[in-house]
Amino acid sequence: PTCTTSPKPFPVLEELINLNKTLSAHDHVTSVTRTALDRPIYVLDNLFKPDLLESLRHHLYLYSHYFYDDSDEGGETDNVQWISGHHTVEFVQSELWAIVNATLNQITGHEGWYPYDVSCNLNRAWDHTRIHKDCYYKDEYTFLIYLNPEIGPGDLGGTVYYEQEDLKTIVSSVQNKYGRVALFHCEIQHAGRPPHAYITNARYSFAIKVARSKLEAVQREMHQIAVSIMDFQDEDEEEEATRWIEKYTRDNGYDADIMEAKFKELMDQSLAGRLEELEQSLIHAGK
Repeated sequence: PTCTTSPKPFPVLEELINLNKTLSAHDHVTSVTRTALDRPIYVLDNLFKPDLLESLRHHLYLYSHYFYDDSDEGGETDNVQWISGHHTVEFVQSELWAIVNATLNQITGHEGWYPYDVSCNLNRAWDHTRIHKDCYYKDEYTFLIYLNPEIGPGDLGGTVYYEQEDLKTIVSSVQNKYGRVALFHCEIQHAGRPPHAYITNARYSFAIKVARSKLEAVQREMHQIAVSIMDFQDEDEEEEATRWIEKYTRDNGYDADIMEAKFKELMDQSLAGRLEELEQSLIHAGK
């Protein structure tokens, strides 16, 4: 789903840092489970310092702009209806990304990961989430951080992972714990569990979806946004979006940096236009 973007940039570092030599991600791995197709699910604890988690929570509380998504898409969505999206170009300048990136490099053995979808998901006790995949036919990962200090393992709100061809078989059930990370291959079937009925607060999770290179990530981000908000005339919008992105990539010399900057400007203009339309409709409704 397309998300509105934060009205305030994500907190950034004055100087980018490389933690590959100082962070030992494997020391934080508490469990590893694999599906029958050998796709991994890693659980990591105590990866982030408390002040960084609190800083993230504070930023999301103040500046998240939640978008209500009731799209169905043939049952292929996670059915998470409240989502706040954040610009990847700003997120990659943050301390949080420095830790996420170093963790991905060490755990997967591959360098070059880049985010294409950064969002905060909100689930309430009465919501009904669906089993789904985060991607199809791609070697990508999702980095999920649980952000509720008041929710523990006995309060539900975790994530359940299933076998590809047998949704009756649970591969792993990751319990919700503040600051815990679930890092998993994007093609694993899974569903976020709402918190227990006695939990009055919503369940918050911060999801970072990454591709194997910046160029792939920019193309993925463009594709998912283009299908949602651009006025494609072809009946098969997925194919038309793909053709448009391929041409856009060629026209910009396969330069991910140029593409990212131009597309962010395009999305900012699109969002500004949508907000202006909303403002005008509210003014008209008030007359």
